[in-house]
Order: sequence, then C-alpha cells, then structure tokens
Amino acid sequence: MVVSLPKNIKIWGLTGGIGSGKSLAAKFFEELGIPAINLDFLGREILDTDPTVHEELKNLFGPKIIKSSQVDRSAIREIIFKNPEKREELEKILHPKIWREFFERAQAKSKEGFKVILCEAALLIEHNHAKLFPKLIVVTASEATRKKRVIARDKMSEELFDAVLKTQVNDTIRKQTATDLLNNDGTEIQLKNSIKDLVTSWKKGNLI
Repeated sequence: MVVSLPKNIKIWGLTGGIGSGKSLAAKFFEELGIPAINLDFLGREILDTDPTVHEELKNLFGPKIIKSSQVDRSAIREIIFKNPEKREELEKILHPKIWREFFERAQAKSKEGFKVILCEAALLIEHNHAKLFPKLIVVTASEATRKKRVIARDKMSEELFDAVLKTQVNDTIRKQTATDLLNNDGTEIQLKNSIKDLVTSWKKGNLI
C-alpha cells in the first residue's frame, strides 16, 4: 500500500532485525523525551480486538485460527513464514488499519507537545517504507547475538528464527539505508549511552 506521512508532524523511523534490540532502544528514546509508536504492537492489538479482522482471518486461515475469541498468533506466525502468499494477504488486511491507528496516535503525541515521534517497526525497509522518513535509525547486532536473545526470550526454535531471518534484509542493507546507526552487541548500558550521545548530537544540530 502507498503511505504518506502527515506534513505537520516530525516522524522518524526506528528499525532493526529480529533480536537486535530496537524495542529496548525505543524505551531509551522515550526516557529522553522522544516517544515511539510500535507498528508491530499495533498489529497485534488489532488482531486481538478488531472483530472485522477476526472474520477475515477465518476466511484466510480457517476457523480454528480463533480460539475462545482470541487469535492464535503463534499459529499465524508459523503459517506466514512458510507461506509468503498468506503473509501478503494478511498484510493487505492489517496494514491500512495499522497505519490509520499510527497516524491517530502520532497526532495525539504531537498535540501533547512532542517535537519528534519515532515509528518503530521491524520491516520498514522490507516494505519500502524507509524512504518515507527524513531519518531512519537502525539498531544492529550480530546474527549470533540476535539468535541467542530471541531463543531465550521467545522460546523460538532455531528453525523458525532462521525462517524469520529470511524474510528480513541483512544488516549490510540496513546500514546502507540508515541515517543513524546504533550497535547493540554490548550491554544495555552501552546502548543507552549510545542513544544519549545520538540525541545530544541531534540537539546540537538543532534537529530537535
């Protein structure tokens, strides 16, 4: 789908591969007064709460995808990483709703007085949305580090991790696309300090 950002709000992108730590980075940005709205979280919220989406999911994946009025997100994840066509159909259902909700929340944040709002999502580059943003902050980490984190955090199998990885661009492409890079192979404190330094540089450059 074609997306255009509102002209009255300064919105920058925040992305990174699975297990890179982009959500942790978003938390640290928030602590410094730069809120982040997570597109992936909005997608999960819509999956869980929108009854019209539930009907479309039943048509796409079958009635068993809804259990006790709840979407079986684990089952969907297994299906879409093995079936690209199903993933594309799911995106057609969700993406317009996700962006509509994002813009509403961004407008609300702007009215609260925030100067910059981050659009956080794993697949900004993959969906050709990176070019929307005047700035694209990319969080990177080695594949080995990311795999270890995700398996520990999500109890994900190595097979599924590798399948997810294949749907994402590599860090070489991310680095080429980024305007700002944050390496997260180290500790949380190191990442936090890197973000503090980055925000300080933006302030010195009168960007925020």
